[in-house]
Amino acid sequence: MEGGLQPAAIGDVVTRAGERAGIEIRFTGHSPRRGLATSSRLKGHDQIVIAKQGGWAPHSKVLASYLEVVDQWEDNALLGVL
Repeated sequence: MEGGLQPAAIGDVVTRAGERAGIEIRFTGHSPRRGLATSSRLKGHDQIVIAKQGGWAPHSKVLASYLEVVDQWEDNALLGVL
């Protein structure tokens, strides 16, 4: 495709692929982006590096909320306490 895909078109492709696969959860164009963030964090990558790769602002609150889901188990203040 000359000029590539537009952001909305990417979302449509991801949503249709999920539907064709019979997945009950509705995937959107945002799904792989969030997956990039959480999978990268699980592998120990820094938030600033993830933000740069995924197109978030360096201290994005949205990105931080995604990473919190991962970090709540790995970087928990109660680890070793109880």
